Amino acid sequence: MESKTYTPKKLTKDEIVSFLQQEPSKTNTEWGNEWGVSRERVRQFRLRFGLPTVKAFDHELFGKVIAACENSNGILNAGLFTHIPNFGIRTLEKWMKENDELRRQVNRALKLAYQNAYFPTTKMCNSCETVLPVSKFYKSKFGRDKLMLKCKECDIKQVQYYYNKRNTPEVTVEEKKCSIYREAGILPASFFHRSRKTSTGLQYNCIHYGKAYSKWKNRFVKANSIENDMQRRAELNLLGDWKKKAYDEGLMNLKKDLDNIPTTVENQQVFG
Repeated sequence: MESKTYTPKKLTKDEIVSFLQQEPSKTNTEWGNEWGVSRERVRQFRLRFGLPTVKAFDHELFGKVIAACENSNGILNAGLFTHIPNFGIRTLEKWMKENDELRRQVNRALKLAYQNAYFPTTKMCNSCETVLPVSKFYKSKFGRDKLMLKCKECDIKQVQYYYNKRNTPEVTVEEKKCSIYREAGILPASFFHRSRKTSTGLQYNCIHYGKAYSKWKNRFVKANSIENDMQRRAELNLLGDWKKKAYDEGLMNLKKDLDNIPTTVENQQVFG
């Protein structure tokens, strides 16, 4: 007599039981997709044939769940358990619903994780990798704990390193480009003011732009400080785009000085 089948793929009771016992952690949805039946139908097979439901409570597995909760930011979500094979938040919710003690343990772990994430008492510096009290870190506007990633000591060392790197007592180049008039090409070092905070010992912008910018900015500040609204608007309209005027004036003066630089061609001194 031919055995009774239960699925579109003509699986018998013995075959279904064998499959479910071989892979007990495989979900009902996965079996249903494979056999061409619904998840609910697979659940009925388990009950009918006396097999345990998927993810019957497991102490070892629950230990992994608690560890995942303790290492989280204290907020329960499905992403916490992606590293645990064939386990999801629905299974945990089912366990918690059936057992109050499990629910208390999960909530306790999440509360501790939230406290450590947002209000820690210690923190590891990502530079020296030392665990220190939070008082050893500067405040920050970013991050869950609103603390800097580096401790104060490492932060100060980094600032000092870059300060020393930029603190150049002497000019180290004979020529360079102006960061504003880059199209002008290489300019003599004499076209720049000194700076102890750059690697070249010179400011980024040339003297010509600096003078023109200061001149036109002073005019803008003076016009903008007029108390009478009508007069102030009139002066500002008359002034126009002061930044462009500063740019153009600085470039014009730069070209004049470039034309006056002597150059040597075939041992003869020429200008321009």
